[in-house]
Amino acid sequence: MKRKVKYQKRGLLTYSHFHEMFADPVKPLSQDKRVSYLIKIYEGLDALDSMMHPEDHHWQNVADAVNMLTTLVTDMAVMEDPAGVIRDATKTLHGAWKREQSLGYNTLDEVEVEALRTAVAEYAAVMETLPERAMVRCHRLTEKRMQEILNGKRREGDLVI
Repeated sequence: MKRKVKYQKRGLLTYSHFHEMFADPVKPLSQDKRVSYLIKIYEGLDALDSMMHPEDHHWQNVADAVNMLTTLVTDMAVMEDPAGVIRDATKTLHGAWKREQSLGYNTLDEVEVEALRTAVAEYAAVMETLPERAMVRCHRLTEKRMQEILNGKRREGDLVI
């Protein structure tokens, strides 16, 4: 007899529970990891800003940073977003993605690019201060939430790109 699965997993998670357990509970991510993550995110942001047809991985890298910030605020409650930076960045990404799908090219204006730059800068600052264990947990929770969204379990306010 088969066990009933709550939701179907789509792909492997980047980090396991063991990665979280063995991550440093005090020190932030190593400089190499931080720089590597941030280079991908800033490349994606620059592509969204300057290219007419950015590739999917550019959208994904910027969306991942915004989604991780959302997890840090809503699920983990380790930071707050009183200025609405995350909300603005999420709406910007969603609107820009829908426009690209309908028009066939990227149409970000200066205000939207600035909203994304602010969110990415916030994410970079958080990466420098939070312990590695918290960032690994954030990554795991974000990936699980994305799997739930892909399996039809959306929360209020979830926007899909």
